[in-house]
Amino acid sequence: MHEFNRSLRAALAALLLAGAAAAQAAAFTVGAGGGAYHGTIDLACGDLEVNGPLSAAGATFTGVGMVRIGAAGSIAAAGARIELGAGWHNAAGPGGFTGAASTVAVVGRCSSGGATDITGNTTFSHLSAAQAGQVLRFAAGSEQQVGGTLTLGDVAPQGQGGTAFLTLLPGGAQQIGAVTVAGVDASRGQWLAPTGQNGPGGSSAPGWFARPPTLGAVAVPSLGEWSVLLLSTLAGLLGWRRLRAPRGTTTPTAR
Repeated sequence: MHEFNRSLRAALAALLLAGAAAAQAAAFTVGAGGGAYHGTIDLACGDLEVNGPLSAAGATFTGVGMVRIGAAGSIAAAGARIELGAGWHNAAGPGGFTGAASTVAVVGRCSSGGATDITGNTTFSHLSAAQAGQVLRFAAGSEQQVGGTLTLGDVAPQGQGGTAFLTLLPGGAQQIGAVTVAGVDASRGQWLAPTGQNGPGGSSAPGWFARPPTLGAVAVPSLGEWSVLLLSTLAGLLGWRRLRAPRGTTTPTAR
C-alpha cells in the first residue's frame, strides 16, 4: 500500500509538471471579444496575440516571444510591464497600445539571434533595450514615440529597407549607451545621445550624437577713439601737403 501511494504521488507530480510546462509554453491570445488580465505570467517565449481590446493595467508579461496587436486589437496597459524578445508588431497604429507608466522592455531571452523586429507605429511610455549586443530592427517608415524614458544600452538600432523614426517626445528622458545607429531618424523629437558618437559600422543617424559646429559671425576689429583721431590727422596732413605742392609750369602754345 505504501509503495502504491508513493507511485501515485510520483505520477501526479509528473502530471502536474507536464501541465505546468504546457501552460507556460502556450501563447496568450485575446480574441475579438476582448479580455482582461492583471496578474503576472511567463509565456516561456510564446506570443502575446491581441485581436480585441485587452485590459492589462498593472499586469506583468515576461518571456514573451512576439507581441502581435491586430488591426482591431488594443492593449490598455497602465502601469504594466511587458518583456519581449522576438518582435513587436502593431497593426492597429498609435491607438493600439496605451498606458501611462507602462514599460516595454526588449530582452535577449526570446530574441532570434539577438535581433528584435519592430513594426507599426506605437507610442510607448517607457521603452527599454538595455542588454548589450541587441539589434533593434525598425520597419522602414515606421515611427516609435517615447513619452517617458528611452533606455538604450550598447545596442544597434537599424532601419530595415529604409529610414525608420524613433522620437523622444518633449518632457521625455533618455539613458543611452554606446549605440550603433543605421537608418534611424530621431530628428522629429529630442536630440538623442548628444554627447556621444556613432559606433563602428553606423551610418545615417539624423537627430543623434554631437551636433556639427555652427559657424558664428566673424568679429571685425573696431578702431578706438584715438585711432580714429590719428587717422583723421594723417588724412588732413596728406591733403595739406597736396595743396602746398608746387604747380607745374605750362608752356604757351604757339599761335
